[in-house]
Amino acid sequence: MEVLHFISVDGAVEIKVVTTANLENLWQRFSNRVDKNKASTYCDYASTLSGKLSLELPKEIERPLTEDATEWNGLPPVFYETTAYNFTLRFTGLAEEPKIVHKLKEVTDLFTVVDTNEEKGDYIVTAPLSFLNEPGVFNLTFRYTPKGLTTKTDTLSFRVVSPKLDTKDDYMHILNEINTEYNEIVYQYLTKTVQNLSRGGRTESDIVWLSIFKDVVDNYIKAVSYIVNRPHLRETVEVHYSKADRIKRWTPKMAQKYAQSEARNSLEKDYFRHEVTINTHNTRENRFVKFSLDRISQRLERVYRKLKQNNEVNAEELQSLDDYNKKLRKFTNSPLFRGLKGEPLRSESMVLQKRSGYAQVYRYWLMLQKGIELYEGSTQIGVRPVWELYELWCFLKMRKMVADILGLELGNIEEISEYPMPMIEPFTENVQEHTVSYFFGEDTIRLHYQHTYNRKSGDVHTATTDNRPDIVLTIRKANGFELTYLFDAKYRVCDDNEFSKEDKEEINTLKAADYPPSDAINQMHRYRDAIYYGDKVANVRQHSAKEIIGGYILFPGRGDDEAIRNRYFYKSIETVNIGAFPLLPDSKDPKNEGTLLYAHLKKVLTEQSDYEQIKDSIPQHGLVYSRTVAESNDIILVGYCKAGFKDVYLKNKLYYVPAGLGKGSINLVSGFKYTKYLLLHKDDDRMVLELSGNGPKFFTATTLKEMGFEPSGEYYLGFEIKSATPVEIDGLDIAALNLYGKGKQSTRPYFTTLKELKKG
Repeated sequence: MEVLHFISVDGAVEIKVVTTANLENLWQRFSNRVDKNKASTYCDYASTLSGKLSLELPKEIERPLTEDATEWNGLPPVFYETTAYNFTLRFTGLAEEPKIVHKLKEVTDLFTVVDTNEEKGDYIVTAPLSFLNEPGVFNLTFRYTPKGLTTKTDTLSFRVVSPKLDTKDDYMHILNEINTEYNEIVYQYLTKTVQNLSRGGRTESDIVWLSIFKDVVDNYIKAVSYIVNRPHLRETVEVHYSKADRIKRWTPKMAQKYAQSEARNSLEKDYFRHEVTINTHNTRENRFVKFSLDRISQRLERVYRKLKQNNEVNAEELQSLDDYNKKLRKFTNSPLFRGLKGEPLRSESMVLQKRSGYAQVYRYWLMLQKGIELYEGSTQIGVRPVWELYELWCFLKMRKMVADILGLELGNIEEISEYPMPMIEPFTENVQEHTVSYFFGEDTIRLHYQHTYNRKSGDVHTATTDNRPDIVLTIRKANGFELTYLFDAKYRVCDDNEFSKEDKEEINTLKAADYPPSDAINQMHRYRDAIYYGDKVANVRQHSAKEIIGGYILFPGRGDDEAIRNRYFYKSIETVNIGAFPLLPDSKDPKNEGTLLYAHLKKVLTEQSDYEQIKDSIPQHGLVYSRTVAESNDIILVGYCKAGFKDVYLKNKLYYVPAGLGKGSINLVSGFKYTKYLLLHKDDDRMVLELSGNGPKFFTATTLKEMGFEPSGEYYLGFEIKSATPVEIDGLDIAALNLYGKGKQSTRPYFTTLKELKKG
C-alpha cells in the first residue's frame, strides 16, 4: 500500500513510501488512545522543495488539496513506529549520484543508489526503514546536483507516531520528568560533596554542571594529556627557497640545477626551490579540543567566582576547583594548543568518535554540555528508543512513590541513601546498577535499577544464566526477614486484533482496557523460577529456597481502575502474586499516574507484615509458608551473639557453645540434644532461628577458626541452624523478654524451655 507520494514542481524529485501493514488497524489503535478529533489533525508534513503531497488517509478523513506547497498541517499520521516502510526516491537530470544525508550512519547505510540512465542522469534511491520504538519528527534529507546547477540539499519532514502513547504530550512528559528527576539526583549527590550550593533546594544549571564536572574531570584531563603526548597530525607540503648547504634531500631535477649553478660558480648566492613535508597539528580535531578546554575553563572560573563570592563552601573545596582550572590552563598553553584557535565541531569526525583520547574528550564534552538531555527528532544524536525512556521513567516514578509512601524526603541523607554515579550514562551497556536505600523505622527498603542476579551474586543468585530485571524492590524487616519483588517495564500493549478468545470474552463483558503482552508476564514466572536463596556449603552453592515473592509487569495501559481490577492480569496478583500494573504517563494529571501500583506498594511497604505478604505465596512443591507452632516444653538455646559475628553464624549455619566442665562451659539440661530453637541476641538485636534437630556435634577450636570464628577455648558443642531465615513463634514477644535470669551472666549461653522463657 502506498502511504505517501511527493513530486516536486519540476518533476525532478519524486518520493514514494509503501508498507504492507494494515494502516486501518493502526489508525484505529492510535485514534482509540488519542482523542479522535486530536488524532485527525495530529501531524504536520513539510518539504523544503515545493511540490504536491498525497497521503493514504483513513476513510472517514477528507482528502486534502494537492496544490503545490511546502507545508501540509493538521493531518492524520501515516507513519507508525511499529511498522516497516519502503522508501523510494527518484531523481532525473543529475550530474552525479544523489546522497542521503543523516547524522546516523546506520540510517544512511540502509539506502541503495541505482543508476537507471547514466546519460540522462536518472537515479533511484531506495531503503527499508523501520522506526521501531522511536516516535518523533524524522527528517529525510537528500543532497543532489542537477546538471548545470549547483548542489542542492532538501528535506522532507514528517512525524512518526506510536499507537501506544500520545507522542506529543505523554512522550514529552516522560522526557521532561526524566530530566527533572535526573537533575535532582545529581543535585542530591552534589550536596553530599559540596554543601549548600543552592539556597532553597532549587536545582541550578551551574550546580548540575559542577556535579558532572567533578565526576568526569579526572578522566577528561587524562584524555587531554594523552592527546598532548600523541596528537593527531595532518601531513602538509610547504615550498621553501634555501641555499645548497641548507638542503638535506635532493631530487634529480634539483641536482641538475645544482650542477648548472656550480658551473656558473654561483652556489654561494643561488637559492634552490624545494618542498618540505611536515606534520601540522592545526587540525579541526585539535581545534575542537582547544575549544573544549577554553569553554570548560571559562565555565569553571564563573562557578568558582560565584562560590567564592557567596562564601558557601570551604576553602579546601575551592582550592580543589582552582587546581583543576590551573591544570586546564596549563594544557591550553602547551605547545600543541598554544597557537591554535579553538572552534566547535561543525561536522562528524571519525577521529573524535574512534581515536583514543579524542573520543573520550568528545564524550565528556557532550556530558558537560547536555548531561542526559533527551529530545525529539531522529536526526539528532542522542535520541533514545522509547522503551529505554519508559523503563527509566518507571524506575524514577517508583523511586518517588516509595519515598512518598514512607513519608521520607529525597535528598535527606539520614532518611534516603542514593549514589547516582552510574545514572550519568543510564543507557550504556554496563554492569553497574543504581540503588536507593530508604530507612523506615527498623526496616530497610532498597530499590534497584538494573540489578543482576547470576551464579556469583551471593546468597540470592541463579543456578544457570544471568537474570537482570529492570527494577527490584527489597524490604528487609527488623527481624532479618527479607522480601523481594521484581518489576519489568515493557513499553508494549497487546494489539487489539491479536487477543486470545479468552481475552475477547473478557473484553466484551467489561469496560475497555489495554492488556500487557502475555510473553512479558511469562517472563516474571521465569524470573521467580530462576532466582534462589541459598548459602555455600563445602564451597558449593545451595539452592534452598525460592527468593521472589512477587513479579509484575509495568506497561503503558489505558483503562479506569475498576476495569483494570477485573482483568486477569490484576486478579492474578492476589492469587499467585504475578501480574501487571498499568503505568501510563499523564501530562494533564501526573498525580493520577499508576494509582493501582501506588496502592500495592503502600500495602507491602506499610500495611502488611512479612508473614501476611508470604502466606499466600506459592512455594516449592510440597512446601508451605507458615508460622512456627511451638510446644511449651520445646527446648530453646539462648545464645549471645558476639559483636560482628552475626553474619558468620548465619553463613556457616552454626552456633557453638563451650563444652566440658571448665570456666564458661554451658550447663547442660536433660534432653539438650533435642534443642529445637536458637534465640540469638545482642542488646536489642534479637531473632529466633530453627535448629536442624540432629543434636550437637563436637568441634575443636582449630576447626572453628577455619570457619571464620574466634574461639577462646579448646572444645565446643556446635548446633546446626536449619535456615538463616528467622521464625516467629505465636505468643512469644522476643523484644519484651528478660533473657538474663538470676545469677546468669549476660553473655553466657543457657538452655530453657518455651514455657519458662515466656514467664520471663
